[in-house]
Amino acid sequence: MKTQRPFLALASGLALLLTACALPTAPLPQDTVYAVTRQHELIRFKADRPQQLIDRRALSGLAPGDSLRGIDYRVARGVLYALADSGRLYTVDTAQARLVPVATSAPASWPVQGGVSGFDFNPTVDRIRVVSSSAQNLRLHPETNAVVDGSPAEPGLQLDGALHYVAGDRHAGRTPDLAGVAYTYNKKNEKITTNYAIDRALGALLMQGSAEGAEPVVSPNTGQLRTVGLLGTGPLAEAHFDISDIANTALLAARLAGQTQTRLYRLDLASGRATELGVIGQGEPLAGLAIEP
Repeated sequence: MKTQRPFLALASGLALLLTACALPTAPLPQDTVYAVTRQHELIRFKADRPQQLIDRRALSGLAPGDSLRGIDYRVARGVLYALADSGRLYTVDTAQARLVPVATSAPASWPVQGGVSGFDFNPTVDRIRVVSSSAQNLRLHPETNAVVDGSPAEPGLQLDGALHYVAGDRHAGRTPDLAGVAYTYNKKNEKITTNYAIDRALGALLMQGSAEGAEPVVSPNTGQLRTVGLLGTGPLAEAHFDISDIANTALLAARLAGQTQTRLYRLDLASGRATELGVIGQGEPLAGLAIEP
């Protein structure tokens, strides 16, 4: 019996190793993704092979002086929207690569300082979340292009609460550097969602407000940020973020600090960890990313 024990232990170890090797890996996402380059080209690709572009077309219809700073789908209507640095909203005709202004003019008083760094539709209320590199936090109306007043009882236009890490968070007291926001989609209860964000300087996934279903409910309008976890990439020079409405697949287009190519990553919303999927197209800088519904 004693002479059999080493053999049994070895056999058991090999069995465990083979079992571990046989564990299934998460399938690659099959989503179709649109992105806008800094040269205002609309590109399209599949998430599992981002380097193989389906098409690349120059966008038309951009107002003189405007530069795009984000894109996202209004899932309720199936329409792609774009936001320019002037505050002007556009719809995007993806078949024609054409931009159409939502309103006759950009907002008369565009309050964003430091530039737009995040842009995403809240599916529960059909409003657009916008964050800036100077920690501003606001909403836009998709039909009128107007900035939503965060406190109508006060005189003048009030933005939502400034972005800040909550007391007790590992990054409390640090100025956030958000570059990308995205909302989840709850198929069982369309009235709840979670607002996630990316801190570019930290290379971290954050939650803005509370998680869907959590009590007490903390609105993203408060600007409260909580760290979910580090991406594992280090600091980012560029980040564009979206979550699909079908399976809540989280995709991040990012260029790491000190690197020259923009790559696509899949994020684990529970831990924040990023898994690289490949270089996007030729790796050029982007102005926005959106997953097709």
